[in-house]
Amino acid sequence: MTNANIIVTDCDGVLLDWETAFYEWMKSLGYDTQKEGVYDMADVFAMEKKEVKKLIREFNNSSWMANLPVLRDARSGVAKLVEAGYEFHCVTSLSLDENTKMLRQQNLDNVFGKGVFTKLVCLDTGADKDEGLEPYKDSGLWWIEDKTVNAECGLKFGMKPILIHHSHNADCDNTDIVICQDWADITDTILN
Repeated sequence: MTNANIIVTDCDGVLLDWETAFYEWMKSLGYDTQKEGVYDMADVFAMEKKEVKKLIREFNNSSWMANLPVLRDARSGVAKLVEAGYEFHCVTSLSLDENTKMLRQQNLDNVFGKGVFTKLVCLDTGADKDEGLEPYKDSGLWWIEDKTVNAECGLKFGMKPILIHHSHNADCDNTDIVICQDWADITDTILN
């Protein structure tokens, strides 16, 4: 993969606000958040990892995946980069279900415009990003993530990772990873 006009992104926590939607869905089932600002949903809902993973899988395979809201200023940031000639590939640990993949593509098309995301790779729920990033090995392409370990995975494959700031990744101290506060910051980093 050598096209320098491709930007590879994660989806949830980068483009779409999965977390807020998941909290809302969990509340509809009678669960209350116990701890916010952490990545691990077992900690957020004070429940066993096995149980919360089952609930995340159920949520990820639901119709909610067609309607997740945009995260922060992602729409304007992506639009600015498209205007500058970039196309986007999305690598997401969502689900292996083909119908869920179609809902995710529909959500991306509705929020960002049809044809903006020219490739969508869906890995299993919670899976590491290695398999999805391997085709981009030594490409030097931008890789936008919200989880530190996945940003570091991009480094391992010779990509240029950008970590979009969240409270759950505030402790990232890897100087090879660019940390951006929002999409305005991301566009400035990529275009300058």
